[in-house]
Amino acid sequence: MNKILIRGEIYLNCYIIKEAGECYLINPGCDKEKIRQYLEENQLNVLGILLTDAHPENIRALDVANVPIYMHRKEFEIFTDSYNHEIKPLGAAAPFSMEDLRIILIRDKDTFYINENRIHTIHTPGHTQGSVCFRYRDDLYTGDTLYQGRVGRWDLPTGSLADMRKTIVHLIEDQPEHVRIHPSRGGSSTIGEEKKSNYFYLEWKDMVHGG
Repeated sequence: MNKILIRGEIYLNCYIIKEAGECYLINPGCDKEKIRQYLEENQLNVLGILLTDAHPENIRALDVANVPIYMHRKEFEIFTDSYNHEIKPLGAAAPFSMEDLRIILIRDKDTFYINENRIHTIHTPGHTQGSVCFRYRDDLYTGDTLYQGRVGRWDLPTGSLADMRKTIVHLIEDQPEHVRIHPSRGGSSTIGEEKKSNYFYLEWKDMVHGG
């Protein structure tokens, strides 16, 4: 129940979780008009915007709908930095003003409802201290934490290699193998496939478990 929107050659994914005419957007970072067109053509009512992290590439289309924007409470620092250094300097060309946004700070295990179905928040620090994944049914939206065959960067502000190791190992081991993963870039995979072949998980699992 999702739609992937891709910009040009960099494969930046925006996901739309939709049920019965309602939806949530995950990481609307580009192609604002394409997103609007999709929403209008499918007559979707947007309930909110979910951010896996607040780096600039995930936030440039935040004003695509006048709805609450949800991010982890530890991610607000990254969001303000992204806004002040990437968005605000554009001046009149800036896509939005922070004062016009409705920001709601969330925590691990917070849930959202769509047509009586739950979207679960999983705090996954490593890429940033406030990175999260969102699980809806058998789909896990992993942002810049877990990619197909690899993991996200941990060398940016508030990132941590130690946190990323723990996050990746526990995320892959705690989720059922049939769960599909959908990252912010590239293609999708499954937890089972990553458990078998993800280089970082295979290198880190004994380290995390003390082996």
